[in-house]
Amino acid sequence: MKGVKGLSDMKFIMDLQVQRHWDWKVAFYLFGAGTSAGLIFVEVVLQGLGVVDERAALWGMWVGLTLVLVSLGFLFDHLGPGSRWSFLYVFRKPRTSWIARGAIIVTLLVILRLLVLLPSVPGLEGLPWGEGSASGRVLRATVLILAAAFMAYSGLVLSSWNSIAFWNTPLLPILYIGYSFLGGMAVMPIIEVMIGGTVGLGILGQVLWPSLLILLLGNGLILLLYMWGMTTGTLPARESVHRLLCERHRWSFWGGTVGIGLIVPAVIVSLAAGGRLGTGAPSALLLVAACAAILVGGFLLRDNILRVGIYGYPV
Repeated sequence: MKGVKGLSDMKFIMDLQVQRHWDWKVAFYLFGAGTSAGLIFVEVVLQGLGVVDERAALWGMWVGLTLVLVSLGFLFDHLGPGSRWSFLYVFRKPRTSWIARGAIIVTLLVILRLLVLLPSVPGLEGLPWGEGSASGRVLRATVLILAAAFMAYSGLVLSSWNSIAFWNTPLLPILYIGYSFLGGMAVMPIIEVMIGGTVGLGILGQVLWPSLLILLLGNGLILLLYMWGMTTGTLPARESVHRLLCERHRWSFWGGTVGIGLIVPAVIVSLAAGGRLGTGAPSALLLVAACAAILVGGFLLRDNILRVGIYGYPV
């Protein structure tokens, strides 16, 4: 009726609605945050085991810290101009906000990793937390704990969203931790080839290729369990799986996340782990390409999961 106001003017949307606020910039932040934490964890462990020298570990540290800062830049750019200039507010309310917890974790991680570096700086060799000291071991253990917490953080942020069933599962943080380790480990061979050539890659590969193959197979299994679990979940969760596997995002998922990110690297790395690849430049380039493919698949995983997040009730 003309002149009547109220519910008659409201529009109801009865379809399941996909979230549209978090886009590829947030996906890159989630990818960069997890991969950087994984890289910092891996380079500290490999240096402690004597698998990589101090130079390679130092490059790994700087690449990891740079990736942290770049990914944070993408996040603040996504949040808009207001958030860029009020970023200190992100540290408020750590008891109730996962964003605040993540900001505190990454800040402590950066500071402590730089502290670990200081005893190797000329003129600062006498600092009490140098390599082999008790305080140094405690400091490095703390760095590993913070790196692991930061790897879990991005998955915990998404899984805490009760309104999106596809994200609201304990398997998501486990999947993100696995992919963070995978991404961090995939960066180390690229760094080794850049600074040490094929000789350094041959030494690193004796430890790295079997571990990387286990991570590829393990992450593939976790991804399979995650998808299977969502197919038995609520209607919005099943719709997310359908859109990911059968609709517009299927090429990105099957071709990118699964094919490029898991299957192709697993084949190449398994050949290297079995000693069936040579030690020359062509083999090194093939392995570096496999590691780069793992990183591409890691980004596409985060991007695809964000793009098929569907709200539980019509809005």
